[in-house]
Amino acid sequence: MRASVRLTLTALLPIVLSLAGCSHPATREECLVIFNKSAELELKKQNTEDPRLIEHRTQAFMESGGEELIQKCIGRAMTKSALECVKRAESAGAVDQCLY
Repeated sequence: MRASVRLTLTALLPIVLSLAGCSHPATREECLVIFNKSAELELKKQNTEDPRLIEHRTQAFMESGGEELIQKCIGRAMTKSALECVKRAESAGAVDQCLY
């Protein structure tokens, strides 16, 4: 997986960690939603449109350090509205805005 995708996903972790207001502890599943959506959008930004290739590259990143990011996310403050916003996001920038 390209370094730019890895850097972008790594950069999202502090944003996830700073969620506030009407929150609950983030579950593994919620953290995976953010991780997978971020990876998908970054790969599409790099002109990767094939869903199978996106899935493969996302899994490769998970195996090469993504799990560590997921573990850091679990238990952090999460709001339902932020997670719904992430699901609807159409760009990495939109994901960032959801999590501020």
